[in-house]
Amino acid sequence: MNIISLFKQQRGVLYAVSSGLCYGLLGYFGISLMNSGLSISNMLFWRFTIATLFMCVILIPKYKTIFNSYKKNLLFIVYGIVFYTSSAMFYFMSSKHIGSGLAMVIFFTYPAIVMMFNVLFHKMVLRNTYYISFFIIIIGMICLANANKLTFNILGISLGILAAFLYACYILASKRTHIAPSISTLMVSLGSMISCLIASYVYDAFNIPNGFNEWFNIVGMGTLCTAIPILFFLQALKYISSEQASMLSVFEPVAVLIFGVILLGEKISIIQIVGAIIILSGAIITLLPSKIKNINNIQALK
Repeated sequence: MNIISLFKQQRGVLYAVSSGLCYGLLGYFGISLMNSGLSISNMLFWRFTIATLFMCVILIPKYKTIFNSYKKNLLFIVYGIVFYTSSAMFYFMSSKHIGSGLAMVIFFTYPAIVMMFNVLFHKMVLRNTYYISFFIIIIGMICLANANKLTFNILGISLGILAAFLYACYILASKRTHIAPSISTLMVSLGSMISCLIASYVYDAFNIPNGFNEWFNIVGMGTLCTAIPILFFLQALKYISSEQASMLSVFEPVAVLIFGVILLGEKISIIQIVGAIIILSGAIITLLPSKIKNINNIQALK
């Protein structure tokens, strides 16, 4: 790997980590909105509506490029409807049955599903460090979720697995469809907005938020926790593999923990702090072999 490839990899890592950190605020905005009485489908509709509007503004200087490929645009709208929105809804439904802790642990098995798909269908050979990293991350997740408070429910667990499966499909599909990340983010948000609007009307849960606080949380959720992290993650997929990007996205639950303490005044235990450290260690392991090789290559060029 030459110096240019090294810089590209570092850029991809930065995008993936930044995406996870942005998603970390989702809990703060989401809890605030659900406490105000918004249903899951209605909250997600406004979330993706703001994300769509935000990306439209971003793309104003490049509006001519939006319609360069109708087929690929339509594909990403479908990805938003079938994979992204469904994953988000099933995750929230799972959280209601088994709690956010266990739902999070199950959801973050999606890197393993990504790896399994690539091995089975694309005949990829993965480094052993990826498997080691995954098991370390799962151990960290269990600690972070506070294993003593986990609630087991077959329906909730099934919904969590389905959410992880659909999100893995979203990552794999996004990696294989070549389109500008800004445009794909717009299309995913648009597809998600449409499906959540339909769900809101089907369940008779549609209403317009009231007050400054609700709109503040919706705008924050739609921009900081949706449009920007989706954009960052799709940018990351341009430079690093889907396995590496999914592993690095585990910075999200660590960020959730940190923001929960800072913004919501939540208390954390020693075991949760240990879990966060274990998760970060597992994510960093995916970078070590290539880093060592890169250092040797750079020294050889001197």
